[in-house]
Amino acid sequence: MNFQNIDIVLVGTLASGNIGSTARAMRNMGFSRLKLVTPRCAVDEKAYWMATCGEDILRNVRFFSSLRDALADCSYSFGTTARSRRWRSALAPADMALKAMRLSRNNRTGIVFGPEDAGLSNDELELCSEVVTIPTAADASSINISHAVMIICYELFNASLNAAGEDHPDALAPAAMTEQMYDHMRETLLEIGFLNRQNPDYTLGIMRRILTKAALTIPEARFVRGIFRQLAWYVKHMKSEGRRQE
Repeated sequence: MNFQNIDIVLVGTLASGNIGSTARAMRNMGFSRLKLVTPRCAVDEKAYWMATCGEDILRNVRFFSSLRDALADCSYSFGTTARSRRWRSALAPADMALKAMRLSRNNRTGIVFGPEDAGLSNDELELCSEVVTIPTAADASSINISHAVMIICYELFNASLNAAGEDHPDALAPAAMTEQMYDHMRETLLEIGFLNRQNPDYTLGIMRRILTKAALTIPEARFVRGIFRQLAWYVKHMKSEGRRQE
């Protein structure tokens, strides 16, 4: 199995033992790329002790100061959450895995896990293309992070056995490009009054999900950004004209 296009991303991890156990779970299922975003612990002796056969994953771990930076080279990402989120429908792990395996043929794909105490924030989930929830008993929804990683990695491993003959999707625009596009959209739509300045992310989130479904390629992302660049120029030009006429 080749999972080199799939990144496991841990955000704000509290316990070094969980980082080590995550590395062990990844190694058991054949994954090797681990990213840590602002961990609140060190990758210490306990992490290596818990990693067992996954020490090489810890030696090659990559650190990031923000989730946006960690996902910059990913064209698609899935954020894990235990809680239902308004305006976001969640995939089941098996469905997520089939989609991720197809996407990862031509696209770097990230699977994101939040800190043990609170999970991913709404802002962090907005950076993810889709969300996935692991079903549990209603009165015990909290899963140890390494167990969650194992469940997701197992589903990916299982999906890889069934995805060999499927068509490969086109290479999509990386998150670094699409996030710049969304920044430009936010700035322009605020300027023309389309977004509510008190809660701009609500409407922008709807637009994110529409464009995520469209699965933008690099030329398409450039095209969308070009529209907003021209719109921004027009708004600025018209305001300048208005001031000159006063």
